[in-house]
Parts: sequence; structure tokens; C-alpha cells
Amino acid sequence: MTSDCREILKFLNCKYEIFENEKNSSVIMDRYKELKKAGKKENFLPLIIVPNDILAEALSFIYEDYNVEESQNGIKEFREKALEEAESIDVSEFLKERFDEYNDMHIGDDVIGNFKYSEPSNEFITFADANGIPFPEVLIVKIPESDPWKAAVWLPMGGFNDCPTPAEQAAVFKFWHKKYGAVPGAITYDNWELYIDKPLKENEELEELAEEQFAFCYDIVMQGCGDIRSLASCLRNSHVWYFWWD
Repeated sequence: MTSDCREILKFLNCKYEIFENEKNSSVIMDRYKELKKAGKKENFLPLIIVPNDILAEALSFIYEDYNVEESQNGIKEFREKALEEAESIDVSEFLKERFDEYNDMHIGDDVIGNFKYSEPSNEFITFADANGIPFPEVLIVKIPESDPWKAAVWLPMGGFNDCPTPAEQAAVFKFWHKKYGAVPGAITYDNWELYIDKPLKENEELEELAEEQFAFCYDIVMQGCGDIRSLASCLRNSHVWYFWWD
């Protein structure tokens, strides 16, 4: 186990499974689905984590940023503060402001685009390389929470560039959980992937979701599929939602 992995597990202080040098991504994805089902009965949330130095280092900033002591009590206090902040966020207004800001950056461009055929996404991709081989060290932790959106403050990342803060992430994840049933499933230092049991199918609801995701994560459109309806097309029948920040 690497030192970065140990630091992340020390911060989390919860049960985990580790996959070292696993060559088959299906092994990890299948285990995630097993734990997701078990977690509904046992009140825990499985979360796939790709440990690295950037993610581990980000945790060290929490103590100063939130003025808490470097201990498990301090980490608990941070989570309470971040969740309190999340509860104060009007998510509809938060997403609208970000959408308007990004839309104004592209006046004259066709940001909406057109619907097209796209293969659905049903497996997480952030824990594997471009060839689909899992990274040498992958964790699945069992976060002891029945409210899945709280994952955003259990392993905080973000707050850089246009990436929302952990509190903002938690607020949006709660909004999406209530609206769509989405749950956080995988995280790296610059990615989130969410899982949804009942994928969307209709153009109107898909476009609304794509606008929300564009507001939450500008890069998946402007450095990814290119326009909102192309993103909506990718979301059709997809169990997995992917987010990435530069």
C-alpha cells in the first residue's frame, strides 16, 4: 500500500477493500455493484477511490481551511461545517447562476446543439487507464452514511478553478439524489462519477439534466461532447454520469 493510500484511509477511518494490480476492471465494477446493494440494507455507501498524491495532499489543507484540529474529531467537525454550508445553498439558483455565466461566455455559439445517437455509459471509467486496465491501486471504501450525497465531504476534493467546493458538491448531489436517485460512486482528485439505477430516456428531461450538468461541470461539454444536447444524448439510458475538471 502506498503512503498516499494510507493517508486517505487514515482520513476516512472506515472499512475498505483494496485492489492491487488488478487487470480486469469488471472485477472492481462487479464488486461495487454488490456492495451498493448490500449498503442499502446495512446503511453504508460504497465509493471507489483512485489514491494519488494530489488527492492525499488536498486533505491536508482541510484543517487550516476549516480551522479544525488535525484529528478524527477535527475531521468530524469539518464534515459538520461543510454539511451545514451545503444545507444553506439554493441549488436551483446556484446552477442557474453558473449556467448563465457559462452561456454568456459563448454568445453567438451553438451551445444547445442537436440530439444524436450515443452509446449509453454503464460502467465507471475513472479507476482504469485508456486501455481499460485498472490503476495499480484502487480502493472501495464503505462510508458509514445512509445519505449518499455526504460522500462529497467524507473525501473532499474540488474548490479549484471551476470545480465546486465539497459543500457545493454535497448540495448538488443531494438535489440530484432527490430528483433522479443519483448516488456518488467513484472519485479521483479531479473526477466524480455518479450512478443512477433508473436512467433517463425522454428528450425533455435529458436536456434539463444536461443543462444542470453543464452548470455543474463546464468541462464535460466545452472540452468534451461540445454542446448540451450531445451531452443529453450521452445520458440517455446511461447508468453512469461522468464529471471532470481541468
